[in-house]
Amino acid sequence: MRKFAVWGLLLALLAVAGCGNEEITEVPKQAITVVDGDTIRVRLKGKEETVRLLLVDTPETNHPEIGKQPLGEEAKEFTQKLIHEAKKIELEKEETKRDKYGRFLAYVVVDGKLLQEELVKSGFARIAYVEDADAKYLDKMKEAEQKAQQKKVGIWQWDDYSKRDGFKTESLKKERNIFVASKNSDVYHPIGCHVANDIKPENLIYYYSEQEAIKDNRHRSQVKECWEAYQ
Repeated sequence: MRKFAVWGLLLALLAVAGCGNEEITEVPKQAITVVDGDTIRVRLKGKEETVRLLLVDTPETNHPEIGKQPLGEEAKEFTQKLIHEAKKIELEKEETKRDKYGRFLAYVVVDGKLLQEELVKSGFARIAYVEDADAKYLDKMKEAEQKAQQKKVGIWQWDDYSKRDGFKTESLKKERNIFVASKNSDVYHPIGCHVANDIKPENLIYYYSEQEAIKDNRHRSQVKECWEAYQ
């Protein structure tokens, strides 16, 4: 019975609209919850499905092992904004329906724009998990990624942050334009400060300039060795 229920949900999520392996359905934005930059949940007919955006990877917001990564919250907010402001949202699948975690795989189109391409263009995502070299939107996304890299926007402003196997927060420890703070504190530290390791992911805040931290009513911590290393 469970298999039939799941299949019924998939049919509800993606009604066939055309030939071949492509399936497209329009989804009301009220039925969508954004998990992070590259993952949403869609609720229809009383059932919920986790949808992973095809071909992209954004920094984590609250991973059980990795925690929160720089620009993860910004990527999530970017996805939320596009979905919230959209008048029409469509899900489009290719032949592969699910990833190894059981999440449904799809392209998300907002008012005629491919959400994945917009994330890549703005530097909030890298191209990843490419199973098919002939994927429908891959070429235009590669072009968008190349332009984002050339402009050094978002994830590309740091040379060693985005790698083939994910985002490497540890590569940013010596960066001079990233600071961390806890939601429960009014001070901030350089990202390489050991104190940052003790901040719980759900409380961690990243700032990308001291001015940004100060504007948020925070001041430099008094962890002397951290600021000595930063100088």
